[in-house]
Amino acid sequence: MPILYIHGVATRSRDGFVEIERYLRRLVAPAISPDPDSVLIDDVFWGDVAATFFWDGASRPRSRLLAQGADGPQVSAIENVLTATAFANTFAQLPATPTPAPATGGLIAGGAASASTGRAPLRLKDLSHDALSDLLTVLVGDTVTDPVQRAHLALAADAVAHDPATFAALARVNATQEIDLLLTRVQARAAADATLVGMGGAPTWLAGVRDRLCEALSRAAGLPAYTVSVVAAELRKPLNEFISVFLGDVFTYLRTRGTAAEPGTIPQRLLDKLTQAHQHKQARSGEPLVVLSHSMGGQIVYDAITHFLPRTPALQNIRIDFWCATASQVGFFEETKLLLASTPAYHTGHPVPFPSAHLGVWWNVWDHNDFLSFTADGIVAQVDDTPFDSGMSLLAAHGGYLQRPSFYRALATRLQAAAAQGWRTV
Repeated sequence: MPILYIHGVATRSRDGFVEIERYLRRLVAPAISPDPDSVLIDDVFWGDVAATFFWDGASRPRSRLLAQGADGPQVSAIENVLTATAFANTFAQLPATPTPAPATGGLIAGGAASASTGRAPLRLKDLSHDALSDLLTVLVGDTVTDPVQRAHLALAADAVAHDPATFAALARVNATQEIDLLLTRVQARAAADATLVGMGGAPTWLAGVRDRLCEALSRAAGLPAYTVSVVAAELRKPLNEFISVFLGDVFTYLRTRGTAAEPGTIPQRLLDKLTQAHQHKQARSGEPLVVLSHSMGGQIVYDAITHFLPRTPALQNIRIDFWCATASQVGFFEETKLLLASTPAYHTGHPVPFPSAHLGVWWNVWDHNDFLSFTADGIVAQVDDTPFDSGMSLLAAHGGYLQRPSFYRALATRLQAAAAQGWRTV
């Protein structure tokens, strides 16, 4: 039962896959196999043949008007995740002007007062299981740099967040006590993980998470001011650099992808991995083949199932049973007819038929805060097209899906539903 991952733009090493593989192994593989350790989890890496900047990005202007190239204030990941965990849909509900706070100020967890909104305290017990998991995941990511340790600590935190006993315990304590109670549970869970036994500096990461959690809660009531800082920060150097690499990788793929008669290096790597996964699938009595793509990886997969596979006789029997496309631009590329199989025959009111010959189920996932993700609803027929709230800022949201245990849990649920339907949409 193979799971194949293909990355998107701005990826130049396989380090990120190390973390993703652990989430897939722990949270997704059990949903598709009684023996999750035996599930083949592999990736398609193409970052080494993506865009190369021969002048080291000198074409990017440094105009002060847009602050391009200038360093700006950093917005922390904690502030980003609070947007989703504490104030989902806040951006659509913010008043035109900030609401004055009461004269006494509103107290929040930790005893800090709200200077701008007078909002009620943010209590951990009031969050959903996934929201608490996402918050803890970001905090762990801020304090632990090793990707393997970070993934296992995040999984430990996720297990605590989804334990009903955790919320029952949180409900019995006050706001200042619930942080210590929660982190004590995370520490105990982490200590029981064989992967983390002997991990140096456990008190350091625990203290770091506590400090960052206290800081996050103390800022929750200032969200209107935070949204202004986010908008300002997104016009700065990191966003502009990311767009430069994004466009470079996209154009490189379009220029070098070739055709079925002579595939380019990038699609050929996917075809080779699909062939290996198909052989593994056949050797295990036809278990389903699952593909997870991110960003530009979605267009590469779509070109494969609509052009390369149908037009390559030796690959006619390869079929992806379930494809999850996160943060993809497939809908946009089809609208602009940039995909190899695109044709003007399909347009408004006449969606592209579902590519059922080489695909069973397609879950297309996008984020309202991810300006580089696009819906495919109404463009390709019968796509399961839904949003996912990563809780990250405009810049960070593009990769936020794959950093959230809640996303992998949602993926596992979709896989179980697809299995019950025989891995078929049509």
